[in-house]
Amino acid sequence: MLNETCYFEEPFDFMIIHYIALTLSIIVYAIGFFVLIFKTPKHFSKYRNLLMAHIFSGFLLDIVMGVLWKVTIVLPVPVMCSNTFASEYAPNVFQLLPACFAYTGASAISLFVHRMEAVIVHRSEQSTLRKVTKYLKYAFYMSIVFVLILTILIYPDLKNQRDYKIQMEKRFGTFKPYMWCDNCFFMNFSSKIFYVFFIVAGIAVVLGGTTGGIAFHVTVEALKSVSLRLTAKTKATHRNYLMSLSLAAGVHVVCIVLPLLGVLSAINVMISLSNFRYFPFILTLIIQEHGAASTVIMFMTNNLLRGAVKKLFKCENGTVTADNSTANRSTVVV
Repeated sequence: MLNETCYFEEPFDFMIIHYIALTLSIIVYAIGFFVLIFKTPKHFSKYRNLLMAHIFSGFLLDIVMGVLWKVTIVLPVPVMCSNTFASEYAPNVFQLLPACFAYTGASAISLFVHRMEAVIVHRSEQSTLRKVTKYLKYAFYMSIVFVLILTILIYPDLKNQRDYKIQMEKRFGTFKPYMWCDNCFFMNFSSKIFYVFFIVAGIAVVLGGTTGGIAFHVTVEALKSVSLRLTAKTKATHRNYLMSLSLAAGVHVVCIVLPLLGVLSAINVMISLSNFRYFPFILTLIIQEHGAASTVIMFMTNNLLRGAVKKLFKCENGTVTADNSTANRSTVVV
C-alpha cells in the first residue's frame, strides 16, 4: 500500500495536454470502429476484421499508458513514476506493455501478409519469398512467447529495487521521497534477466520488421508482374491499400521504436536534454498516442475508408463501395 509520500504533483500543463490527447484519441478510435463496422462493404470484411484488431491494439496501449500507468519520467534521474489509481501496481502495469507491443506487431504483420496473399492468390506460380515470410512469421510468434515469459520473470527486478536505487542515488544525487516507492522504478540493466529480456525483445522487433518488409516486397513485385491476372483498376486498389498500410506502419516505427531506443539506449543524451522540461513528456506521449495517429493516417490514405468517413459526416445512407465492379470485389480475399 502506497503512503502519502509516494504521490507527487504533476505539472498542470502536462495534465491538460495529456487529457486533451486522450480525449482526441478516443474520438478517433470511436469513429474508426464505427466506420469499419457499419460503413464498409461486405467484400471488405476479412481485411476490415484485421484492421479492427490492429486499431484495437492502439486503443489498448492508450488505456495502459494513458490511464493505468500514466508514466512520468523524472529527468535528470531516468526513473519512471506512475501517479494513478493503479500506481501501487506500476510494475505489473509495465509488464502489460510488452504484451501490447506484441499485439500491435502481430496485427500489423497479419495485415501485410494478408495483402500479400490477396495479390499472389491470382498468380499461377508461388514465390519462394512467400514461404520465407511464412517461416519468419512463425519465428516472430515464437520470439513473442519468449518475450512474454521473460516479462513475467523480470517482475522481481522491477518490484525490488531498493539496492539498485541506492546505486542510482549515488550516481544522480539525492532522490525525492516518492522515488523510493514502488510506483517509481528504473530499467534495471544490471540484472541479467532484464538484459536478456531487452535483447530478445529486440530480436522480436527485427523478426517482425523483416517479415512485414518481405511481405511488402513480394506484394509490390507481384503487382508489377505482367503475369498477374488483374485489371489495372484492381491493381491500383491493391497499391492504394498497400500504400495506406505502409504509411500507418511507418507511424508505428517512428512513434514506438525510435522513442524506445531513445529511452533505453540513449540515457546520457536524455539527461543532457533534461533542461527541456517537455522532452520526456513528449517521448511518452508519442508512444502512447501513436495508435490514434496511425489510424488517422490509414483512414486518410485508404480510398475506401476515406470515402466512408466522408459519407459518414455527410450523413448519407448506405455503405461505401469500392466501385461496383466485379473486378474491385476481387481486391480482397474474404
